Amino acid sequence: MNAYPSNFKNPGKAGPPRLSALLKSINVWTVSWLLISSLITFAYGYYFQLEELAHLSLFGWMTTLVSEFSLVAAILGIIMLYIHDRSQKDDPIQRVFPVVIWGRKFLISLGPLLRQYIFSNDQEELPYNRITRKWIYESSRGARNTIGFGTQLDMDKVGSYLIMPATFTNKKSKTGEEVGHSYKKVIGAHTGVQPVTLTHFVNISAMSFGALSGRAHEALNLGAKMAGILHNCGEGGLAPCHEKGGDLIFQIGTAKYGVRDENGNLDTSLLAELAQHPQIKMFEVKLAQGAKPGKGGMLLKEKITPEIARIRKIPMGKDAYAPARHQEFSDVDGLFDFIDTVRKTTQKPVGIKMVIGHTSEIEDIAEKMSREPGRGPDYIAIDGGEGGTGASPLVLSSYAGLPMKQAVAVADWALKRHKVRDKVVIFASGKISTPIEIAVAMALGADAVYIARGFMFSLGCIQALECHTNTCPSGIATQDKRLEKALNVEAAAQRIATYAKTLYTETQMLAEACGYDNPNQITADDIMVVTSPGHLDYLSELHGISAYEASLERQRARKMGMTVGEMKIYESDQHK
Repeated sequence: MNAYPSNFKNPGKAGPPRLSALLKSINVWTVSWLLISSLITFAYGYYFQLEELAHLSLFGWMTTLVSEFSLVAAILGIIMLYIHDRSQKDDPIQRVFPVVIWGRKFLISLGPLLRQYIFSNDQEELPYNRITRKWIYESSRGARNTIGFGTQLDMDKVGSYLIMPATFTNKKSKTGEEVGHSYKKVIGAHTGVQPVTLTHFVNISAMSFGALSGRAHEALNLGAKMAGILHNCGEGGLAPCHEKGGDLIFQIGTAKYGVRDENGNLDTSLLAELAQHPQIKMFEVKLAQGAKPGKGGMLLKEKITPEIARIRKIPMGKDAYAPARHQEFSDVDGLFDFIDTVRKTTQKPVGIKMVIGHTSEIEDIAEKMSREPGRGPDYIAIDGGEGGTGASPLVLSSYAGLPMKQAVAVADWALKRHKVRDKVVIFASGKISTPIEIAVAMALGADAVYIARGFMFSLGCIQALECHTNTCPSGIATQDKRLEKALNVEAAAQRIATYAKTLYTETQMLAEACGYDNPNQITADDIMVVTSPGHLDYLSELHGISAYEASLERQRARKMGMTVGEMKIYESDQHK
């Protein structure tokens, strides 16, 4: 059962008119309205206009009846709508204000469109404002994204980021917009597998075939090949649309789509076969995603085509549910055993994707890696609790999990504390789409980033907020072949590659402004944040510190068998 009414879940109303929507409107009220209107029209014509109609041509006869039917239908419609509104019991406002209430409903449904294009200013919209979307659109098309007459951003606004350029230590001398290309990260060097070398810090985040259309994935993978970046295929399995030459990360979700047996458990023979695919460079065990930490995913049966059913190894005609957690393990020891199984089977780097809640969880992973060298994840993808492309209940998408910046800082600190930071590559994921957001994530400890929605904008997304309805007007988040045709694969792939190149160039530009060779050298003391009007604090002072202090307090409180609040009250009483 849906947690929220459909009109809340589908605020965009951006989909084209559909036959299914028309069929749903056929009910006892509409059928009665049409029948009665027709009977009244014909009765009036027969008893009062028969002689007059007999002298008219067929066209005149039809025009007269249609005009009269329209008038009758309008009057009768208002009467029946009044009766319907007064007799229904679901909406008290509708009973008090029958008929006119429909004007309000129409304006509410039209509101998001009017706000998006007319009434909202360039910095108001969420989750991505018009300034950000325009920058991505122009960057992905190779247009000059420079501005004139100064920034539109309020640099005194709380939360604004300001990078500290180096006046005398910046010895990097480049011509025009030329930048260096020295970024390099190796994944899997400490676990004896086939290592993967990253030469680009931007990668395409996990989005499944099924959630996104086949054409969208073809464009993403072809664009990844052009840009030399990694494309995470998502937990929906490997599909033909992924096989366009781009390097892949195969994600193993809780449902084991594509590598599952008939009971939904991991099938190592299928996994071993998949590991031979030349495009698949790494495997990722998905523990949770930022859109819905602690809850499994669901693919609507309307989106499940025979091809998706075959790839995921699921039945047709049923919503596909992924459990909230992996059945194979329930603690850190079990997770490490599962990673060992995947790594031994594939002989390729294995990472995990997680949303950080209590900091003790990432600390336990780091501590075990320190005690048992050569085990644990080769990389960790930290997904922020801000939510992403996955549709989810509001309460999870908006309120569960640490935000990306704090989560990355916590993970970096935990790995450093246990002296295993050099053995793990951290990917940051969570509303990252511009160079400054990449710089902030890397300054806080990330080695690379995952981007989903930024690449969706490059494909042609208009932020219609229809990702979960199968009615995406841009043909990206849909399995409707008619809508999917809107997307030209080759043109979209070029935009993907150009966007990735622009992100590299401009993030590198920020690093060089600070006097560094690449963004990995930017520190959290090279960026300042407006914390109150007229007051700046270093990034290093804000994210991670509170989580670190809270972690220590929670450890102490648990030893005392109390909550943190109870412990503080107890300690306060002891000092009196």
